[in-house]
Amino acid sequence: MNFKKKLIFVSILPLCLGARSIHQRALYFYSENVLYKLTGDSGATLDITIKPAHVCTHTLIARFYNNKTDALLFSTSFEETINSSGATFTINYPLTYHLNGDGLRFEYELSYSSTIKTWSGVLYPYTQVVVNAAQHKKEIYKTQNRFIKVETEQVVTGESFSFNNYNEYLSKNDDNSIDFSTIYFNYLSGYDFIYSKAEYHIKDYNKVYPRLTKTNNEIVLKMNCLNDNGQISFELAEKLYVNPTTLEMSSIRSYGYAQTKELYIPVGKQELLEENDSYILIKDAGYSAVDIMLPLSYYFNKKIVGLCYSSDYCIEGGIRE
Repeated sequence: MNFKKKLIFVSILPLCLGARSIHQRALYFYSENVLYKLTGDSGATLDITIKPAHVCTHTLIARFYNNKTDALLFSTSFEETINSSGATFTINYPLTYHLNGDGLRFEYELSYSSTIKTWSGVLYPYTQVVVNAAQHKKEIYKTQNRFIKVETEQVVTGESFSFNNYNEYLSKNDDNSIDFSTIYFNYLSGYDFIYSKAEYHIKDYNKVYPRLTKTNNEIVLKMNCLNDNGQISFELAEKLYVNPTTLEMSSIRSYGYAQTKELYIPVGKQELLEENDSYILIKDAGYSAVDIMLPLSYYFNKKIVGLCYSSDYCIEGGIRE
């Protein structure tokens, strides 16, 4: 590796990203060789972690400007010989107090040997955003000014989500379980898709699932997001129990119930389920930490003749003697 051109990637980055709070998340930014992290409730502390290829004396200069007026707000300088384990520089300055809609511009100048590297970008205040997929079906949704990713040659802001193929209608499988495989959207930004949690919410007006646990009058089931080359789909991550005869669902193990990871439509309650509302909610999606809501409707086409739980007409009975 040519040390004058490139430093080693900070291998602790994924761990730090996974542990950050939602507020800190929007103020994380990093380059291929430097990791920056705002800490503290007021964002008053900025940690800059540098991990070089080998021992070398580094000089770091950090500057912050009012992005609208270009006024210099703060400047500080460090000089230290950094060994192979790296070092963290801590800047104590109330950064979040200067964050507004115009943004807070930062500049970092790192000197080592005969090389000078610089990075710059703009920090913006974090605001909670809920993206409703149904309202963006015909467009690419791009987040604005919600995170900064400093790369070697450029500063990248925002992420793109495509809901063009979003299907709001849930179907069912042959065994009368709900099929989530047709519900998906596309993440177009090329980063690893991250999120804090995903949930399936059912507003069970008609008590289709009386034995499932409710939170704030809603059934909330854990889900996993599956990423297949940027196509984000879903699967239930909840451990549930089903009565094999009636297909009644339960949150707890009961006599006669079998464990399952599927959500079944109870026998005779299909039409009642169709009157309920449901949606998938992804919390803190992407580096922008947006919440994504995918409203869903139940519409199950019945067969004319077939099994009693999935047909308009069926035959019941036994052997006539």
